Parts: sequence; C-alpha cells; structure tokens
Amino acid sequence: MVVGIFVVNIFVVGDTIKTLNVDSRFISRVSKMLYFNMRSCRIIGLALLLLLLVSTGAALAVPIAERTLPATVAPGEEFTVTVEVFEYGPAGQVIETFPAGFVYNNSTLGAGHVAVEGNEVTFTLLGEESFSYYIYASTTEGDYNFDGYIKDFDMNLSDVTGDTDVTVREGTTTEKTNSGGSSNGGSGASGETFENIGFKDVKMENIIGGAVISYTFDEEQNAIDYIKFTALKNYGAVSTTVEVLKNRSAMVDESAPGLVYSNLNIWVGKVGFATEDNIAHPVIGFSVPKAWLTKNEINEDAIALYRHSEGKWNNLNTIKIGEDDSYIYFEAETPGFSPFAISADTEEDDTSIVNDAEPKYAGSDAEAETPIEDETANEPNNTPGISGILSVMLLGCAYVFSKRKN
Repeated sequence: MVVGIFVVNIFVVGDTIKTLNVDSRFISRVSKMLYFNMRSCRIIGLALLLLLLVSTGAALAVPIAERTLPATVAPGEEFTVTVEVFEYGPAGQVIETFPAGFVYNNSTLGAGHVAVEGNEVTFTLLGEESFSYYIYASTTEGDYNFDGYIKDFDMNLSDVTGDTDVTVREGTTTEKTNSGGSSNGGSGASGETFENIGFKDVKMENIIGGAVISYTFDEEQNAIDYIKFTALKNYGAVSTTVEVLKNRSAMVDESAPGLVYSNLNIWVGKVGFATEDNIAHPVIGFSVPKAWLTKNEINEDAIALYRHSEGKWNNLNTIKIGEDDSYIYFEAETPGFSPFAISADTEEDDTSIVNDAEPKYAGSDAEAETPIEDETANEPNNTPGISGILSVMLLGCAYVFSKRKN
C-alpha cells in the first residue's frame, strides 16, 4: 500500500516536473513576446503623444476676427462695419448677426461671397484680410448689440471680437470708437435717403501712386461699368461707391436735362480724396441698353453723362467707345464725383457727344468700334454719256468737211 502510494507519488512528481518544464519554456516565450510588445507599445505611445501635441498646436491656431463699428448713429442712418480677419487658412466664413430693425445693404465683397438670411449675414472669405459691410440703423432709438463668429478652413470656430454695441440716438452724428476707425479710404457718406436708393454697389482697390486704378462694376442694376483714374499718391485701400437711385438725388433741386435713363451718386474715397492732388484723368464708363433707345426713339448721339456741381447740371464730355448686340458703351471725363445722371439730350443743338473717339485709357472693358469708311467718297465724278455724244458730233463735222472739200 505504501509502496503503491510512493510509486504513484513518483509518477505525480515526474508529471509535475514535466509540466513545470513545459510551463517554464512557455513563460520564457511569453516573456519575450511581452518584451517585444512593450517596445511596440512604447513606440506607439510616443507616436500618439506626438500626434496629440501636433493636434493641440493646430487647435491653438484658431481663426481671428475683430469688428469695428461706430459708437453712436442717428435713426435710419447708414453706417459702416469693418471686420479684420486672420488665421483662417485658404478659405473661411464670418457669420454676423445684426440687431432686429437694422437693414443690411451691401459690402466690399462680391455678391457671390455674401448670403443674407433674416438678420444673419454669411461672408465667404478667400484670402481677404479685411472687409466692410454697410447697414442701415433702426429707426427706433436705443442700445443695440452685434454678434458673430468666424469659421476657418478646418471648421474651427471663434467669436468675433472688438466692438459689439452701437447706440441709436436722434440728433447725433456718427462717432467712431476708440478701438479703431476707417483707413485712408472708405466710402464717402452721400446723405442720400434710404427710400431713394434702389441699389448700392461698393468696390475696393489698393491705391498705388503712378498706377492706373480701375474699379469694375458688373451688376445688371448698375449702368456704370468702370471708374478709372491715375493715382498720384499711395493711399492703401480705398472704396468706391455707386448708388443707383430711384429718383433724382436728394442733393439736387431739379432733374437733369432731357430724358433721364439713370440717376446716380458716385463717391471715390472719403471727402477730400478725389482731388487733383491725389488723382488725375478720372473717367466713368457706362452703358445704355439699345432696347431703351429704341423704345424711346432716342438716337445714340443724344446720350450724355451729366454731373451736378456748383448748383447746376454740367454736360460732361462723353464719347461712344463701342457696342454689342444689347448695349452701347460710353466713356465720360469728370472733374470730380457727386450726383450724376445718364440722360438723352432731346435738343439737337445742345450736345457734347463725340462719337467713335479714342477712350481716355486704352484697353477699356468695352470693345472700341471701328468706323467704316465710305468707299464711294473718293470715286471720280465721270460723265461717260456726254463724252460719247461729243465724239459723235466731232465725227459728223469731219465727214461733212471732207465731202465739201471733194
């Protein structure tokens, strides 16, 4: 019995030793695998840590937008809101929410970059460092708040900082806040009534001394095609505003002569910018539909651009520079900017139109028209019938003379 138990124990101990040998080999292999996996985990951990640091650094580069607006405006007054933007990548958006009772008008960005829905405006940015938009204040006095945020190319968001509050108060003029103001350019305030503005077009260009500056307008509601001049000084960003009016300007006492096609206010920069010390050779390019001329039985020679200055309408030197299937294109020299009117002079003896003359600046947007010469103008005025009769008479006289001689 004891021997049997001893034998059994020997077998059990032997099996245990075998088992321990197997387990020791297994443990050795497992430990090696764990050592390898630990190294891999360390490498993966370091990689994840670096990725986390990079993503954290990228998150720190949030888009920036700062708003500048007046502190006080009059009820119903149009004023300018300027937004400077940074760090938004190749493209971004600024979403501005303006107070109830305010009316958005226009911006320095193109129409395709702006979407208006209620009292929220979305501005799409493609490399701009700043932009401005124009808005009419509420007609009700009080304190109002602007709000907004900027979204960058990677969908990171941050609030628009800077000015947020504006006060609407009767009997006040627009006051700038201490945090900023407009640049040397900016839109000149016309003082036109809101109800009379049918459409407003604003463009901004960088003014470089010695360069020909061109503001191009392509909206169908605007008869002005371009405004050009030679800059005499560096001025940075300067905006040009064209107000297309429903009736004559509020700053004139009488309508322009003739049949008016379009009443306009045109302003280049702030007051005092568009002077002979700063710009030279200013011209305005505009177009008139052929359908309007045909409907009103107007000859194209009667079209002229009028400018109101010194209390009267002045007929500007206007030239026709081209035409296409739908429009006739004109260019007019102007000594300044103020209320204008495109009108058809119905009095035959009073016109300053010069047709087919050279435009002030070569390469204008309208294609110049080439006059066709009259090919029959230089042909000799011969009378072959009279010459033939005279020849026959001479031959007859010679025949009679020869008969008598014989």
